[in-house]
Amino acid sequence: MDEKVKSVFLDFCKSIAPSAHLVFMSPKEAVFEECVKMNCFYCGKYGRNWRCPPNLPNLNYPKMFSEYDEGLFVYYLFDVSNKTQFESIRSESSVMLHKTLLNMEKWLYNHNRSTAISFGGGSCKLCKGGCGKERCNNPYMSRSPLEATGVNIVKTAAKYGIDVIFPLLPREKIMRLGLIMWQEPCKQGGADL
Repeated sequence: MDEKVKSVFLDFCKSIAPSAHLVFMSPKEAVFEECVKMNCFYCGKYGRNWRCPPNLPNLNYPKMFSEYDEGLFVYYLFDVSNKTQFESIRSESSVMLHKTLLNMEKWLYNHNRSTAISFGGGSCKLCKGGCGKERCNNPYMSRSPLEATGVNIVKTAAKYGIDVIFPLLPREKIMRLGLIMWQEPCKQGGADL
């Protein structure tokens, strides 16, 4: 992404998500580990969420990530010093990140980056009542968690100076981290902006 387009994109990102932290990354540097995918098997949402394993497409995710030119980590920090509000903050923060990523995807699509894709942190929580029984209730808006692809978020984010620390509690802040990736357009005389 050239500097002019990057500047306009960042201005847009800051306008829709002023408290979000944005860190550019190279999708080719994502760290993939089978043990990360195994953790999904032990999650309570395994087999119950349409965007989590085993409901993901059987793709070669390291290869898929290598096909993207650019990536952007997007994360928020949320105060959880009031432990009684932890669960509501955890759910609301996930939806906030999710909607931010969708808005960024739309901007990229509208600026000649039609293959832009995002991954949230943790399972999709768009449907307050949970996933539909027969299919996803929001197939155009729901997204998969980054860890479901096998990306070790802790190791990948650390390459870019982002510390993802577990467990979430008893700390005073929690992080909600997602990733958006895109391919740069082919140069055939079309304008980026």
